[in-house]
Formats: sequence, C-alpha cells, structure tokens
Amino acid sequence: FPGPPTMPSEAQAAAVLDALDSLPRPLMMQCTSGMRVGAALLLWLAKRRGYSAMSAEQLATDTNLKFYVDCVRCGPMREWLKTQLPALDTLCAQTHADDLIFKQLYDPETSTFTYVLGCGATNEAVLIDPVLEHKDRDLRTINELGLQLRYVVNTHCHADHITSGGAIRKELPEVRTVIAEASGAKADVHVRDGDQVKFGKLALEAIATPGHTDGCITWLLQGAPSRVFTGDTLLIRGCGRTDFQLGNAGSLYDNVHSKIFSLPVETLVYPGHDYKGRNVSTVDEEKRFNTRLSESREGFIKLMSELNLPYPKQIDAAVPANMVCGTQD
Repeated sequence: FPGPPTMPSEAQAAAVLDALDSLPRPLMMQCTSGMRVGAALLLWLAKRRGYSAMSAEQLATDTNLKFYVDCVRCGPMREWLKTQLPALDTLCAQTHADDLIFKQLYDPETSTFTYVLGCGATNEAVLIDPVLEHKDRDLRTINELGLQLRYVVNTHCHADHITSGGAIRKELPEVRTVIAEASGAKADVHVRDGDQVKFGKLALEAIATPGHTDGCITWLLQGAPSRVFTGDTLLIRGCGRTDFQLGNAGSLYDNVHSKIFSLPVETLVYPGHDYKGRNVSTVDEEKRFNTRLSESREGFIKLMSELNLPYPKQIDAAVPANMVCGTQD
C-alpha cells in the first residue's frame, strides 16, 4: 500500500481490503508514519459499511485519525481516499449480504433517506420512509432489483415530506402500509413495540422510540451486522427535534439510551435524514461521538428546549397528508 507521491492502484487497494477481511483478529496494523495504515483502515471501514466520503471524514475527525486531521504531508493521501468514496449526491448504496438485498436512496430537497430492503430468497421487499415526489424512482428501483413490494413502512408521521405510501397503494393494491399505532395515522397495519413486519425469510422488528413524535418507531433488521433504521429519533451525531407533534426530549433521551444504544456496537445506524453529506453510522460511533446524546438527561432536555428551530416548511401540508398515509382516496 504505497504512499505519496505514488498512490495505491486499484489492484493494490483491493488486495489490502481483501487482506483486512481475511486476516485473523486481533489484528495489528503498522507503517512508518501511520499515514498509509490510517488510509487503509479508513478505506476498509468505509467500503465495508457503505460510507459516503463525508461519513468517512466524520469518523476520521471524531477518532482523531492522524493522517486525516494532523499531518501536513498527508494531503495527497487524503485526496486519494476521497476519490475512492461516493459523495452523497451520487450515492445509491446497494449491497447483497446473505439473503438481504439493500439499497439506500436520497432526496436532496428534504435530505430524506429512503430504504429498499429485499429478501434474496423470495424477492419480497419493503420500502422504508418513501417520499411522494420519488414514487416512480422507488418503484423503478424495486423492479430493476427483481423485487416484489409487500410493505411501505414509515418510521413516524413525517412533518417535512409527504409519504408515497397511499399513492403506491393506489397503483399496487396488494401493497400494505405500516405505521405505529401510537401515531394515530391511518394505515393497513398498525404496529406496537416488538411487532414484526415479515418479508420472505427476513423481518423488521418494531422498537417503540417516542420522543421526536409520540409515534416514532425504530426498525431493527437482525443480521451480521444488524441494521437499525432510526427515522428522526437518532441522526448521525444528532437527533430529531422534540418541540412539536407531542415530542418529548426526556422520552427521546431515555429511548435512545435504553433501546438503541443497548444494541450491539457494530449495528449499522441508518437515519431518516442527514444534512452534511453523511449516510450511515454505527451504534458505537453514536454512543461515543453524538454530543447531544452524550449529555446528561437534564442537560439534553435543557439543550433541546433552547434550540429555537424554525417552523418546518412543509408541516402544514405534510402532517395532515401523512395522517392518512395508507388510505388516501
């Protein structure tokens, strides 16, 4: 794995990534200055977790990775690493792991992530947090992956965009919409804590995490690693606001710490939004580096009460529409 002025070739980088996959643990990595080994480690983590360039930069900054944050001569290596990872506006992360077919999609207008999850054995699929304006894109993606949509699942009743659940159901009557019973919104299926949405051999487990709204659900997909879809409850190095839709800062804090931060540290965290080009994190990263949620409970409640955030631009249209997300006439 060479360093400046010669950058690693595609074959050299691939060989190192393969080695990091296969070498036994615990594993010690070493080079003369820490530059090449730091780049190799960050590239491996980013590739295996599906990080965008900004997610990788966030991790490097938070862990004070020397070659990225404190090395005058490491600029060429940093720039090379950025070329190996996608920016969020070009990101369309897709993975096939075990029986899972997974694709992450993005709406730049509302900074919303939508997720396609499919069972490779049966081709049954679910769609998490879809945006109305991207209905055709999402259905086209599902078709291109050879999947059959069974459920449209929402993490909560959104205030910043309108779900496409009802529009999809009109087009595909066999599709069922899913939301938390506590949300008060209409849907074909209402779930409570511990309920499952099964698609083929896979299942999403509902974890009730009210706080951002009173009807927030975090969806857990068990695997190696597991994946958790947190909506606005837990964002990358942040969390959703708690000043409307019966939000409660204390409840959000308690639920994140007891129900999400208690998951295995390697669990991948997929948020509902990101505004800085990041796309995925881990439970370990958020426990260590989420400055809001590392506050004391009292400090967090005080912080959230003093945010003074502007009124959401689409809330007056989005919330009434999303309250009937699965049964629009």
